[in-house]
Amino acid sequence: WCSCDCSFSDNGDLSSSQMYLYQRRLPSDVVPLHYDLDLQPNLTTLKFTGSVKIMVNVTQVTKKIVLHSSGLNITKATITSSGGSQEKAVELLEYPLHDQIAVIAPESLLAGQNYTVNLEYSSNLSDTYYGFYKISYKDENSKQRWFAATQFEPLAARSAFPCFDEPALKATFSIRIKRDEKLSTLSNMPKVLLYGNFSSGIVQDEFFVSLKMSTYLVAFVVADLKNISMETNGSLVSVHAIPQHINQVEYALNTTVKLLEFYEKYFLINYPLEKLDLVAIPDFQSGAMENWGLITFRETTLLFDSNASSARDKKLITAVIAHELAHQWFGNLVTMEWWNDLWLNEGFATFMEYFAMEEIFPELHSDEDFLNLIFKAMMKDSLNSSHPVSSAVQSSEQIEEMFDGTLEYSLCIPVLLVLGLTLLMLLALGMGRHLQCYSFQPYGCGCYCVTQVALFYCIAILRPDIDVFYCLNRN
Repeated sequence: WCSCDCSFSDNGDLSSSQMYLYQRRLPSDVVPLHYDLDLQPNLTTLKFTGSVKIMVNVTQVTKKIVLHSSGLNITKATITSSGGSQEKAVELLEYPLHDQIAVIAPESLLAGQNYTVNLEYSSNLSDTYYGFYKISYKDENSKQRWFAATQFEPLAARSAFPCFDEPALKATFSIRIKRDEKLSTLSNMPKVLLYGNFSSGIVQDEFFVSLKMSTYLVAFVVADLKNISMETNGSLVSVHAIPQHINQVEYALNTTVKLLEFYEKYFLINYPLEKLDLVAIPDFQSGAMENWGLITFRETTLLFDSNASSARDKKLITAVIAHELAHQWFGNLVTMEWWNDLWLNEGFATFMEYFAMEEIFPELHSDEDFLNLIFKAMMKDSLNSSHPVSSAVQSSEQIEEMFDGTLEYSLCIPVLLVLGLTLLMLLALGMGRHLQCYSFQPYGCGCYCVTQVALFYCIAILRPDIDVFYCLNRN
């Protein structure tokens, strides 16, 4: 523990008044509604400063607001009541073991009322590929340049700003980023305003308020980027890369537009944002990340050089784009309520990846890879070390283990076969019903999240004779 006025028992345990911070999951007495986030990354000092105003709703009387923060030096913390303008000082407790902080209000917070938590902080840009991190690359003149990007899934949004970092706790976001005028910024939403002191060389980009979304899908990039764009069905699709690679993004742009149009027609739900950015990052650990409206990629999974890239490269790029675009519906529009249902995100995105490729790009012969994926998943599932597709997880270590790269991504495909459903029927009726029922409709905690129960309810309408729970929870 690190806090200003923590009280401890003689054996170092938490006092009884602070035991609420020992829980791994956040308490349910406060839920977030909206974040106003201001950031200023400095690509010279490789540090960043930030401030966040979080509007919350109190569901039951409390004096505490517990949320996540990791590695942030919080320099100021206050609270404001709804409709009030006076900021009141608060006590701040920290519990680094669970990446939690508690804002202790000077008086009770009333049920049904909204409050705003105001936090100012600073930190270093991460040296890892996790959180708000920095990477270096050489430009066309062999000069070292810096690039700042984010990777928040599953638990790293808390290292960029204090937040309620659980997938079910969705909220809207207003993001503003200060930057060097020679660089550019991207975030989930389109830019609404550019302003600043141009004589100092520092400007600020402000982005439109986001749709309601989970913290792990928030993203921003600060770098020297070029792009090409194309509009489809009211959305501007752009592919970004560092200047020396801008001649390798055309294939990705054309592929994205074709796949986006296919998904919109197939799901009967339009892509809900006005723009979609795809960014090739010079150094990126994952293959890609489906941040809503700002998908980030490793360069090898987005850039295609017609003079040097192979047919295998083309298939890989197409597959990764198809997978991440499927997430714009499965995962972003409709999100799992907790990480134990990660398969709802990754399994169905993986299936749609192959399904869309076979429909739109049959010359790539993805059906062969699809069969290999099924056999690989079933082989791993036969091992004693395997785990159920849906597993109870609580700790950060358990959550990280859910991203083991095979079961959650692929085992749902043979599971669907076990269910005795034709894949086409399941997708057109079960998955389509699932998306239409739960996108932008309140469920459980009042946000747009589902569990596997919700999906199985839709499937049960089609096949009441199948015990879906047995198939998913078997050991």
